Amino acid sequence: MPVDYANLKPGQVVSQQACVLDAATVARYVEAVGDQTAAGPVLDAGGGARYVPAMTVAAISVRGVVNDLQIPGGTLHLGQEVEFTDAVKVGETLTCRATLAQNSVRGGQRILVVILAVEAGGSRTVMTGKSTIMVPP
Repeated sequence: MPVDYANLKPGQVVSQQACVLDAATVARYVEAVGDQTAAGPVLDAGGGARYVPAMTVAAISVRGVVNDLQIPGGTLHLGQEVEFTDAVKVGETLTCRATLAQNSVRGGQRILVVILAVEAGGSRTVMTGKSTIMVPP
């Protein structure tokens, strides 16, 4: 059943998903964006733990919003702000939550603003942000 965007209320959690950022997921992201500088997860200075490129975390968090809100083709991504507060190791489980901050209509176009929060390991905040989209009428 399609999402009725007009009935979404500020403060409502519109997406909450968990995923594991394994090496294969990271490799798919790096290949999809064509990032030649991030051929794979980054090793720490001691050569032990492998860390996920930060924008992989942002992409995963937005993917949940797109899927759960059934964002249609023709949607414009008007803005994205993200702040990373901790690194994510390959293999960690992320919980990505999006809460609606604003739902308005301007010039006949629906604008949705969602606040993003990503935790690793169940309690450690690794990213916060805001995404603004305009869905077609």
